[in-house]
Amino acid sequence: MAHPTATHLLLTAFAGLLVTQPMNSQATATAKSQDQTATHPVTKEPSENERGHVHYLDYRNGFRGVKFGTSLSSFQGLELIQETSATKIYRKTNDDLKIGEAQLEQIRYHFVDDKFMGVSLFTKDESDGQALLVVFELAYGKGIPQKPQPGGQGTSHATHAHEFLWKGKVANARLSFISENHETESWIGNNALQDRCGQLQKKIAEAAAASLL
Repeated sequence: MAHPTATHLLLTAFAGLLVTQPMNSQATATAKSQDQTATHPVTKEPSENERGHVHYLDYRNGFRGVKFGTSLSSFQGLELIQETSATKIYRKTNDDLKIGEAQLEQIRYHFVDDKFMGVSLFTKDESDGQALLVVFELAYGKGIPQKPQPGGQGTSHATHAHEFLWKGKVANARLSFISENHETESWIGNNALQDRCGQLQKKIAEAAAASLL
């Protein structure tokens, strides 16, 4: 029986290194990947019908179960309070002016092309505004805070002490605190219909500008 030569032993050892090295590298890469996953866990995107995120604003795309874009003729008990060439604004004669712990002063329903565009909500007391902000945040998540707008010349107060925005792909919302009397004004509306309203208002303004010449 022939004994293995030194050259044969070296070749055998080198072949063993070729086999075991990739396995060691793969094990190291796997361990590194697992460590990175543990350090930076994958964030799950919330579902569209999950409250607490702006996705929910798009999912609802309406107010109290009525979708934006609904025809004016589908509403009952509306009373016209303001009309322009572009929009009509109504209030409900027997509306529920309570949202959570927030007592509202009024709710206005805005229409463009006789389609439900959005609602504006008004509170009189600061505590009611804070309660309404809690409802908005539970529904749509944290709003984008806006810088206060400066008041008029000679005043020490800002026009809006606080303002928060929620911007979805389909709908948007806003809640503003007015510092002078602590009233709040809020809005929930449809993006496309608001764009349509803006287009109509621009045409009206252009026609008025042309009449000045």
